[in-house]
Amino acid sequence: MNKSEKLSRKTRRMIAKNLINLAVLAVVAFASVVSWFTMSQKAEADGIVVQTQVSDGLEFYIMPPSAADQYDDINARLADNATYNNTNNLSENDPGYRRTTWHTSNDGEVTFDFSDQEFKFMEGLFLCEVTSDGSTFKVPKLMQYDEIAYVDTIQSFDDPTPNDEYMSFDIYFRSESSHDIVLKYDSSITPGDASGTYTTAATYTSRTDIESKKDAAIGAVRMAVLNMEASNERELLWIPGPYVYYDGTAGDDGTLYTGLTSSQYSNKGAAYYDGAGIAKRSGEGTNDHAYYNASKVRQVIRSNASGVVVGSALGSNSSNDITVLTIPVSNHDTTNEYYYGHIRVNLWIEGEDAEARLAFVGGKFKMSLDFELVYD
Repeated sequence: MNKSEKLSRKTRRMIAKNLINLAVLAVVAFASVVSWFTMSQKAEADGIVVQTQVSDGLEFYIMPPSAADQYDDINARLADNATYNNTNNLSENDPGYRRTTWHTSNDGEVTFDFSDQEFKFMEGLFLCEVTSDGSTFKVPKLMQYDEIAYVDTIQSFDDPTPNDEYMSFDIYFRSESSHDIVLKYDSSITPGDASGTYTTAATYTSRTDIESKKDAAIGAVRMAVLNMEASNERELLWIPGPYVYYDGTAGDDGTLYTGLTSSQYSNKGAAYYDGAGIAKRSGEGTNDHAYYNASKVRQVIRSNASGVVVGSALGSNSSNDITVLTIPVSNHDTTNEYYYGHIRVNLWIEGEDAEARLAFVGGKFKMSLDFELVYD
């Protein structure tokens, strides 16, 4: 049997077993939508926990990213205690109903509850098969070789739907001044295990041990912030789990490393099919971001590129704050005396990452975002 026949048979068999969820992001696509989400504020609960909070003088609310869901009348939303429907005569329980809920610093941490009408547009999320630079998302066609799923660059890529294959939401801000808004240094994306992160280096070589570490999926998590008031410019690309690495070339079960230090990030690329067998990407590390662009060309964004942050928190002090938005002076509602602007937050599991593997389906993580209005 030649290699192409072997590959074809393996592809059919693996698809039949629904194991195509391997290397190009069908992984941490959890077994069911229900198990992917949580209504709890506890980080160790099943699924994703998303929390946001703001400083004094700043307010925000959450919206779907699609243009069809963005309200036409910004002034109606800026009014205090505003309730605004984009379609007339809808009751609160109707699917098309939207409510403007301005959250303030008095609310403390606002946890996304996907049964709440404000966040209900995310309830169908099922992370799978996407690759992205944080702005443009694509769904590649996959091929299978042994334990490796890889991108078929001959076939066309599809366009995923926000909040189906990846999480995406807009945050609108309002303030009585037009200053900068920063994402604070203490914002974090951490795995959902009890400790919040892996604190000791370890190697897991058996299948049982790897499956007990499903939160290693944090290694493939990515988050991006787009400034919607500045031509959708990407202000942040976040790689929160560089301390986790899965070596898919190390035998049938592979080898999972946790607790890596920054000096150990380099030369740990993802496993892939090189035309003859399974090989490891060279010259790449766990702190780099690899993806396929819309032209089906594989790209690598290095950890030292502008706007890239590596690690479970943005930093250790305010010098690591990230400016995500400058509220334009032109965005001034004189009726309600508010300045306003918005950003887009995209979160996904990057299929080109080494930890985008079936073994880690069911992993959990928590994202906490802390925004502050900065006065000159």
